[in-house]
Amino acid sequence: MEGGFIIQKEKEININQSDVNQNNKKITTKEKLQSLGPAAIVAACIVGPGTVTTVSVAGATYGFQVMWILVIACFTAYYFQRPVVKFTIQTKMAAMDGIRSYMGKGWSIPLYIALLLGAIAFQAGNFTGAALALNFFLPSIPILAWVSFLAVGALIISWIGIYKLLENINRVFIGLMVLAFVLTVFVSGPSIADVFTTGFSFQIPESNYWLVLALIATTLPPNTALGLSAFIKRKYEKDTVTPTWKKMKLSHFDLRVNLFITAAISISILICAGSVIFGTGAVIEGAADMAYQLTPLLGQYAGVLFALGLWAAGFSSGLFNISVQPALFGQAFGTSEKVNALPNRIMMLLAAIAPILIVYLFGQTPIQLIMAAQAINGLLLPAIVGSIWILCNKRKFLGEYANTLSQNIIYTVVMVIVCFLAIRVFLDIFGII
Repeated sequence: MEGGFIIQKEKEININQSDVNQNNKKITTKEKLQSLGPAAIVAACIVGPGTVTTVSVAGATYGFQVMWILVIACFTAYYFQRPVVKFTIQTKMAAMDGIRSYMGKGWSIPLYIALLLGAIAFQAGNFTGAALALNFFLPSIPILAWVSFLAVGALIISWIGIYKLLENINRVFIGLMVLAFVLTVFVSGPSIADVFTTGFSFQIPESNYWLVLALIATTLPPNTALGLSAFIKRKYEKDTVTPTWKKMKLSHFDLRVNLFITAAISISILICAGSVIFGTGAVIEGAADMAYQLTPLLGQYAGVLFALGLWAAGFSSGLFNISVQPALFGQAFGTSEKVNALPNRIMMLLAAIAPILIVYLFGQTPIQLIMAAQAINGLLLPAIVGSIWILCNKRKFLGEYANTLSQNIIYTVVMVIVCFLAIRVFLDIFGII
């Protein structure tokens, strides 16, 4: 069955080879704007409460000194995700489809289960972060009530299953985060000269090399590359008119724009923390602390903006982890990817209800659960990078779009980085660092 599927894909790829010679044609601005979507969903996932917290703490502790690390982190995220674009567009399969077809269900199913467990563990953090932001506006409402409201709201959006709705909602969230965090920077009034001279001094504060990896890790959630591939497949699955070369260019444009926005948001948070909190002795332990710290220093307006951005970050990350389940489950098991399929409904319910139960039972995500999720992610990143690397070197299926030598060198660098990330996670878990 799967062998016939692969043969059919080979035929489609041979037909599409003529598209490669068409890539010198122009793409309109309207087409570029319409292409923005799959990467926006992924970018909204990357900038979650974990990223906001990590960057806020780094800025409050070291000022602008780590800005250059954030730029490298976003470049790493770009090259981590870029290979799945060409694989998906050229083969019309998502990366998880390819893993199942070429490496077997014995690899794709455990990979999916690990991704699901990791997502569930971090879902409580996503919705708790968003709940703390809403608690800034209405502190009388319990955190559990906010978490329940947010989780159910994200489940309803995912349950409806209209891709265009999901795409548009995440565009709004990305826009909201840009508006909130960038405006907060203007309110904080940083010294532009200090931002550039200190931010790009290329020094590692206190020789803290683990900090470099921690900041890079915030841009590399393991499920983002597979999720991006799944959403690209869904966006273009009924499009039989747009040629392959154009889909490829539009998808790369989507990825570049949204990771540039991711960098802009992260850097804005860093500048805000570095210009307002750094040097004051104030302690930042969580993303919500930033909103409360900004209020007495810059006024209620700044606190409201930051809280609004944190809410968008938490809710959009939670929404991603629910909405991606039908595609990843169906692709890993070789079953239907439709949202209304019963197994897919169950996976979405797990991703939505589990965080409510965790917050109800523990008040927050237990440290043991966070450590387990970090361990899973530490193992998953090299496994996913390695799987994608194998897929993108299959010239028999990708033809002209198979990895070149330079692309393999770049992906080797990505693999080295994620292996160091895995080592960092396990050293942290065992208390060595």
